[in-house]
Amino acid sequence: MTPRHAKSSCCGALVRRRGGRRRQCTSCERTWSIRKKKYGRKRIRHTQALLHRILVDGHTLSYEAQNFHGLKTVSIAARFAQALRAYVAAPPPPFPKGSYALVVDGVYFKFKRKEWVLYLMAVKPARSHRMYCLDPALIRGRERLEEWYEAIDTIPTETRKWIKALVSDGLRGFQQLAASNGWVHQRCHFHLLASLVRGKGKRRYLTRGSGVRDKILTAVRILLANESVERRGCARQALRRHINNPACPSYVRKHVLEFFEREQDFRSYLTYPHLHLPTTTSAMESTGRLVRKATRTARTPESLRLRAVSFLRLKQYMACNGFDAQH
Repeated sequence: MTPRHAKSSCCGALVRRRGGRRRQCTSCERTWSIRKKKYGRKRIRHTQALLHRILVDGHTLSYEAQNFHGLKTVSIAARFAQALRAYVAAPPPPFPKGSYALVVDGVYFKFKRKEWVLYLMAVKPARSHRMYCLDPALIRGRERLEEWYEAIDTIPTETRKWIKALVSDGLRGFQQLAASNGWVHQRCHFHLLASLVRGKGKRRYLTRGSGVRDKILTAVRILLANESVERRGCARQALRRHINNPACPSYVRKHVLEFFEREQDFRSYLTYPHLHLPTTTSAMESTGRLVRKATRTARTPESLRLRAVSFLRLKQYMACNGFDAQH
C-alpha cells in the first residue's frame, strides 16, 4: 500500500519533524505544535448541582460557601450567576409528543416601583397527568392580552403545533386568543366559584344576601358538572330567578351573567373528553408560588428571568390531573 504523507495547511508541501511535538513546512519553514497547550487556569465546569441546591432545595449562598473550603460568598455568587447564564443559554429539554393543553397564568413582581409580569406557561399531554413547564416570559407592565400574544410567540414551533386547547383563569381576551390560534378554550372553575363566594367569611349570617348566594353557588355547581340536561335546565331557571332577587349583590349578578354568556367555555372538558382537560389552573398557580419562593432573592428583572427559567427547567414537570370521563 502506498504511504500517504501529511501536507502542510499553509503551502501544501511536505511536512517534516522538528522535535517531539512540533512539525515544519518544507516550503515556508513555518512550525506548529501537534498538541496545542491551553494557557490560563482550567475552566470551571458549571453543573446543575449548584443550581438545584439553591433554586430547588432552597439553600442560601452563605450556606453553600461553608461547603467550599477557601471560597467566600461573593465567589459562590459569581459561580452561581455564571451557571445560570450557561444553563439558560442551552436549549430547553424536549417534551413527549402528542396533543397538548396549554395551561397559563401570570405572576406579578415589582422592581423599583415598576410592575413586571412573569407569564408562566406549561403543556399537559392528553394522556398524561404531568404538566411540562415551558420557559416563561418576563414583560414589564400589567397582565394584558397583547403581552400574552408576545409570550406565546416564544413557544417553540415544534411544541406549539401540538397545542389543541387553552386552559386559563378567565382574563378578558383569552377567548379571542384561543380562537385566533384554533384552540379549545377551557375556563377555570375555581376562579368562577371564588368570585361568587367573595366576602363570605366565618360570620356568614352577617353577609348580605348569604342565603341567595348559597343557592346561586349550588346552581352553578350543577351547571359546571356532568349532569343531565333536565337537571341543568332547572338549575339555569333557578339561577335566573335568584340573580333577580333584590338581596343578590350586584357583582354576583355580573359574574353570573358572564357565566351565561361563556357557559360553553366552562364545559369544554365535557365537550372534548379526548383532550382530558383540567378544569382549574390550580397546578399553574401552585407553580407560580414555587417560582416566587425560588426567586425571592432576585433584585433585578434579568436575575428574576434567569432564576425562573432555570428553576422550571430543573423541575421539568408538575402534577396536573385532567378530567377522566370514566370516573
